[in-house]
Amino acid sequence: MIKQEWLTKVGLSLALLLLVLISIVTFNSVDQFANSSRLVEHTHFVIKQIDQVVSDLKDAESTQRGYLITGDRIFLKTHYDILAQIPSQIATLRGLTYDNPAQRKSINVFEALIDQKIGVMRSGINALEERNAFHSDEIAALVGGEGRLVMDQLREQSALMIMVEEKLLLQRAQQVEAKARSTKLWILFGNLLAIVLLLSALWLILWEIKHRRTVQRKVEKNAAQLELTNKELESFSYSVSHDLRSPLRAIDGYSRMFEEDFADRLDDEGRRLLSVIRVSSKKMGQLIDDLLAFSRMGRKPVDSAKVDMNALVDEVWTEVCASSKTVLPLKKANLPAAWGDQALLRQVWMNLLANAVKYSSKKEEQIIEITAKQSEHEVVYTVHDNGVGFDMRFYNKLFGVFQRLHTENEFPGTGVGLAIAQRVIVRHGGRIWAESKPDEYTIFNFSLPKEAAA
Repeated sequence: MIKQEWLTKVGLSLALLLLVLISIVTFNSVDQFANSSRLVEHTHFVIKQIDQVVSDLKDAESTQRGYLITGDRIFLKTHYDILAQIPSQIATLRGLTYDNPAQRKSINVFEALIDQKIGVMRSGINALEERNAFHSDEIAALVGGEGRLVMDQLREQSALMIMVEEKLLLQRAQQVEAKARSTKLWILFGNLLAIVLLLSALWLILWEIKHRRTVQRKVEKNAAQLELTNKELESFSYSVSHDLRSPLRAIDGYSRMFEEDFADRLDDEGRRLLSVIRVSSKKMGQLIDDLLAFSRMGRKPVDSAKVDMNALVDEVWTEVCASSKTVLPLKKANLPAAWGDQALLRQVWMNLLANAVKYSSKKEEQIIEITAKQSEHEVVYTVHDNGVGFDMRFYNKLFGVFQRLHTENEFPGTGVGLAIAQRVIVRHGGRIWAESKPDEYTIFNFSLPKEAAA
């Protein structure tokens, strides 16, 4: 059973751990997908920016050509407006490629070619302003030649830069694809394993439920058999006690009659023997009564209520003193109330206090003290006496039926009182224990709940 429970807990824990790991992997993958998407978008923006610079240079060249052909300064204004945007575009391009040293070098070359192209276009504009007009073949020479060569170099350089970005874009796309495949495999196999573990744990739980039901049926069957056995024992105890009481009463009665009718014929030894017979029969009757009381104690229902321990102890102490035909001082602290059956608890106090009086009776000054202490859920009561005590080596016999740690000649009794006290306290959900030192002291403790059980 313990192994099955352990396997169930391990299976559920592993399944939960796998689900957590899958969640972490999925989160990381989504985060990486987002980063990769940003990088892809970044790369596209770099390519767009390169194309934009080349396109603006083409537009600047077109406006320069228009100015050279027509001499209209409106073309010149547009030309300069376009060129004014190029430095900021180059700065943006540098910022986009700050983490790529090779691309930054390419931008330096690209920027130098741009400056060269702008210089060629400016020289044509300056020449026109000096001469005021150009022939068509002169315009073709200005636009072509060095200007075309530089523009071709610009196109080649931009193509190289775009190729680098496209290669980087391809690498990032492959990384994203590989990561996606890895994530899919993680999620697939992780979920499959988690499902297997959960199904295994479910099977173990169902098996355990079935096993517990089987055990419960056995317990119920044993409880029914035990109840039947207890009833049979009760009937047997009643029959035995009834059948034994009659001959015991006969022995005691005939002994008394014999002693009265033949007193003049009996010597001292005969009268002593008859007295022994009568005392033994009475003792046998007391043993039977105590055995029946112990048997009934296990069957009597516990009628729990709030019990005023101070009043109960005072009442029991008065009765104990009356039975011992002496008035003894009792040191009693204020005792907190507890929850229990007052009639049954009265029997516990009667047995403990009677024992304290009996076993301390040979002391010149008898000291009997009752104290209590509370915890969160229970009250512990203590009965302390300065009697003969007992050897703790024989503690295991203390609460046994008919178990005595002193001889009958030392202290009379049947040895059932402490067994009854233990049964009562256990039925209340408490515990009882003792400690002692021979010829010095004995301390009995027992606990009771402070409140009714929920």
